[in-house]
Amino acid sequence: MNGRTPPTPQQIFGNLVATVLGSALTASGYTLQENPTHQSRGLFRYAKPLWDGITAYAEFQLLYYQGAPSRFRVNLLRNKGADARVQSTYADKVEITLSRLLWDVFHVEQLDTPDHWWTFGNQQQLGAGLIEAGKLLIGFGLPWLEGTLKPEDL
Repeated sequence: MNGRTPPTPQQIFGNLVATVLGSALTASGYTLQENPTHQSRGLFRYAKPLWDGITAYAEFQLLYYQGAPSRFRVNLLRNKGADARVQSTYADKVEITLSRLLWDVFHVEQLDTPDHWWTFGNQQQLGAGLIEAGKLLIGFGLPWLEGTLKPEDL
């Protein structure tokens, strides 16, 4: 025994998000917010400052189930202030899941439901889910969140 604690499922998830999507998020101007409390619960938030104190956020939220398939979803947030979910009077504050954005805003019903969660039973399935979610995030989510893509643009 080498004395090291094995990584938690949350750490594995965060590492895989960074491996699969980190370069694309960095190229888009997003950086991982270091928040050990959030990350220990499976919440990994990437942030990008926009203008006038407004920040865009892409969150990867894990629900881990021991002995059963786990799942994750992607949340999109935009807010003014110190945190993504701080109470704010900012009129264009946003909190929506990526799947809800696709269904309700863009009317793209590629996912099975507007409340879609990507499910996985192993790291290969997780990687495939992250690739699918990442394509939708980069193609729709981030541009919409930053105001550079509107439904009428399609």
